[in-house]
Parts: sequence; structure tokens; C-alpha cells
Amino acid sequence: MADRYLRRNFKPKTYHHIFNRGCFKQKIYRKKKDYEVFIDILKYYLHYPALSPLSKLSATKLKGVKQPALPYQLLAYCLMPNHFHLLLKQVEAAPTLSDFLKKISITYAMYFQHQYHHSGALFQGKFKSAQVYPDEGLLYVSKYIHLNPKELEGSDPSDYPYSSLRDYFNGTSKDWLHPEIIFQLYFPKASRPQLQYRNYVQIPSNPEKETILRKMEGSDPSD
Repeated sequence: MADRYLRRNFKPKTYHHIFNRGCFKQKIYRKKKDYEVFIDILKYYLHYPALSPLSKLSATKLKGVKQPALPYQLLAYCLMPNHFHLLLKQVEAAPTLSDFLKKISITYAMYFQHQYHHSGALFQGKFKSAQVYPDEGLLYVSKYIHLNPKELEGSDPSDYPYSSLRDYFNGTSKDWLHPEIIFQLYFPKASRPQLQYRNYVQIPSNPEKETILRKMEGSDPSD
């Protein structure tokens, strides 16, 4: 039976939690520069979904590029040493999030192979995805993604540099990140939605929901 998390249903106006891990759980980010490069790749394909691979374009060429209607939006992210989480909205019919993830994965794998003379697969296989519904857990999934760094010794999720939680708490100038989607859906009347979200994140996690999300990662100890 096919893995339920490998099925794709990227219809317009749907939300998706996307995850991938390093092959054999190896680190996919070894140092600060690796995280920064992955984020740059992420930004590039969010801004320019239809353009050539990142390595073939210069900043000068990009200045004259007219941006089309963006087919997807990033709501939240977290990069951990051996895996990443993305929360995305498929806005238009095409290109799909499958195209987006393929470009990100190939571009970053090429960088990693060049940087570390790495051979073989970097990621454990195809990315996993689960459709998330606004009335059935979108807010909770964003919280789950943002709290991932609590598993790292000495890490405070609210101060972790490679996630979007600080943008949710403090506001953001990143035009490629859209916390306002979460705020408008769940705190539409709040004068300070950032504070509302901070309070929500501090509520103890739901064990049942945590187990479901960990099964997606393949890290549930009961498996």
C-alpha cells in the first residue's frame, strides 16, 4: 500500500504540511552557511517559480524580471539539522508544490554535493506531504513546526534562527513569508495577533496530534 504521505493533492486554495529528511537521517545542514543557502533557494523559487535554476541567473538579470501571480505561498518553516518542515498554500493550479519541492531539492542537493564532495542521495526519498484544513489543524501544524527546535539541546524555539517563529512573534519584512494568512484565519479581530499567537504556542501540546504528526516524519516511537 502506498504511503499516504506520498500522495499529492495540490488543488488551488489548499494548505499542505511538507517534510523531508536526510538520507539515513544524516545532517543536511552542517553549518550556518548551509541553512542560509537553503533559505535563499527557498526565497528564489517562491519569487520566481517559472524561471531557470538558481545557478544560471544573476542578480542583474533578475532586476528586469516581471513577477507573475505567485502559484504558492509559504506560511511557516523550520529547518532542523537533518530535516525541514514547510507549511504552504497552493494558490493557483500550476505550477504545483511538487514542481516547487523538486526544484528546491535538486538545487540544494547540487550545492551540498559541491560543498562537501558528497556522493549519493542527500534526501531519504520523495518529500512527504499532508493536506491540512483550516478548521482541522492548520493553526496547530504551524505551532508544531515552530516548536521543533525544542528537541535540540539548549535551543529556545522563540530564538531559533532557522524558523519563522520570530517573524510570527515580532513581525516580519520578508515578502516571501505570509504569517498574515494564519493571523487573518484565526485572530481576525485581534489588535495584536502576534501576541495571540504567542499565547497559543505556549499552550501545552496535544499528545494525540503530536503522534499523528510524528508518524508523518517516521519518528513516532510507537511505530
